[in-house]
Amino acid sequence: MTRAWGSGCAALLLALCAPLATAQVNALPSLPHLLVKGDATRDVVPDRFTVSITLSALDMQPEVARERVQANLGALLTVLKSGGAIAESIDASTFSVQPEHDYESQRRVYRGIRATRVLRVTFPNAEDTRAFLAKLPAGEDVQLGGIEPTFSGEAALRGELKAEAMRRTRETAALLATSYGARLGSLYSVSDVAPSFAYGIQAGQWPSTRGGTPPPPAASPAAVFERVQVTGSRITPESLAVGTVTIAEHLYAIFLLAD
Repeated sequence: MTRAWGSGCAALLLALCAPLATAQVNALPSLPHLLVKGDATRDVVPDRFTVSITLSALDMQPEVARERVQANLGALLTVLKSGGAIAESIDASTFSVQPEHDYESQRRVYRGIRATRVLRVTFPNAEDTRAFLAKLPAGEDVQLGGIEPTFSGEAALRGELKAEAMRRTRETAALLATSYGARLGSLYSVSDVAPSFAYGIQAGQWPSTRGGTPPPPAASPAAVFERVQVTGSRITPESLAVGTVTIAEHLYAIFLLAD
């Protein structure tokens, strides 16, 4: 009994200490130090495009609604087989079935059962994406949910950007120390999360290290393509315009000052 209790106390002590240890990771040292930020950004042209399509059908009989959705899904999969899509990216969600109601003269009216599936597929370039959209049988039962552009080399690029941001933190710290007649000491901590401090500045207000003005916010994925609405037969794949996506990495480093 005593051993079990002692083991439990040790586990409880570790659990209580864990939040404190986590909080201390981003704490500032009590010794003289420099806190600097390094950032690195790249504007890249997306080379992959994920299309989201909602397939739905409404009917009084659930099985009829399901069959209509499945028929539309089968037709789209047939188009995708010769449409240049990345085969392993094709993904269809499970069925969502729920009752649907409307209001007439302030009365709740039952309309039937709505069956829904969401199809997601990725294309390797904008041309194949446009070609698929041109064949999309747009209507009430087939709705384009959105187009999400991505960059296939993002993981490798982020590694390069982190290395560049790290180099900039050291360069900035060395410049500041020299400017004030101090000597740069060892690295205390580095993180991609801004430390907790009372300097009166928030993480999002840090100026860019490349010119004194903050970098423009990263373009949202939806902004890379012009917004497309698919209602009835209105679809204009030729209006899609490819832009750029900004990928950024930010590091916050604390360097101690040597005596």
